[in-house]
Amino acid sequence: MTNKAHGPGPDTALVELQERLAAEADPGRRRALIDEALRPPEPQLLDTCVLQNLDWVDRQLEANGPMVWDDVATAELVRQYGTDLAHDLIDVGILYKRFEWYGGYPWLVCDAALEETGLLQGPKGRSVRDLLEFLVGHQEQWSNDAYPGIAQGLLLAKGRARVSPLILRGLGVQSVEELHAADGPLSFLADRGDRLVATHALLSNIPVVLTTDRKTFWARRDRLLDMGLQVMRPSELLDVYEPYWKTLEAEFARRRAENPRRDRR
Repeated sequence: MTNKAHGPGPDTALVELQERLAAEADPGRRRALIDEALRPPEPQLLDTCVLQNLDWVDRQLEANGPMVWDDVATAELVRQYGTDLAHDLIDVGILYKRFEWYGGYPWLVCDAALEETGLLQGPKGRSVRDLLEFLVGHQEQWSNDAYPGIAQGLLLAKGRARVSPLILRGLGVQSVEELHAADGPLSFLADRGDRLVATHALLSNIPVVLTTDRKTFWARRDRLLDMGLQVMRPSELLDVYEPYWKTLEAEFARRRAENPRRDRR
């Protein structure tokens, strides 16, 4: 999928970063400056809607190859799915392929997604489950230090996971079950699956849930933010990744220019 324009030009903070990078000779320090200023919140936990969107992207790529979302193609997608979902599909596809290009997805999945996708029927259900298993396999390859501070093992734990009482107390509960109960702190999320996804994110210290569900997660984002969990749509996530990717690519180009012999190996 080919990217489309997003957002305004460079803001003041980005200009200041470029000035600091130009003045910094050490490559390691330049990379640290980029990450400090621009790196998006990682990792992101996927809700089930995003998994179904990713499955749609995979099927389109398999059937049609890479898509160029010009005005005509975008208008047709809007006609089929409506404006919001059409742009979600385009943007999640862009993220998916860019992460693939860079060799890793900052996306995690949890048992709640396994449970919900298990209810999907027919070929589409099998396709979504295949995608989920791919992401699970990718997730299991991350070392424990890939995302410091993230309790990744809780996401797919077999049986009842043990959680620090201090974390539970900070969330105002005494047990995991109380956290995602219909009358618990997450009761503003009517769907049990959504409460389970939010529970996994909160207990695992994951900063972001990525969603395309505007009726639940997105509509309740302020309540979740009060609990320390950010909810983002694909378009928002893409908007914060694009300046990061662009600046990293400029940094890699600078390194190649500073060490031209490495390109001739």
